[in-house]
Amino acid sequence: MSHSLAPAVAPEFVYKLISPAASFIPSDRVLPLSALDKADGFYHLSTSAQVPGTANRFFPGSKFGDLLILKIRFAGIEPLVKWEAAKGEHPKDASRIFPHVYGDLLQEHVVGTILMNWIPEEAAWDFAAGWEDRLQQ
Repeated sequence: MSHSLAPAVAPEFVYKLISPAASFIPSDRVLPLSALDKADGFYHLSTSAQVPGTANRFFPGSKFGDLLILKIRFAGIEPLVKWEAAKGEHPKDASRIFPHVYGDLLQEHVVGTILMNWIPEEAAWDFAAGWEDRLQQ
């Protein structure tokens, strides 16, 4: 793990955003790589604080019909994670440092899912307070 960019306290959970939701098949042993993951050579993940921004920036409802969020226990994947800035960025704060998984992300690491709702009036996904509590176990 890249310790220079890693947070001082590891998160309990990290999140993988998937669209379309139908591309997530719970019986698959290894989670599929998105087109962006394949191009970059790793799985893109986010911390809970980063999820709303990532969702609304990279998965706009005008382009994506649905959005599934996978909740992943960090301890199970920690050896595969490198904390890195988004491509081309040199952030001054930790909010722009993301967990990236190099290696296989296994179904056994997923501990919950949530299918997000798009709010057309707000042009944003529904990240009302407590969105993590809506995760299905």
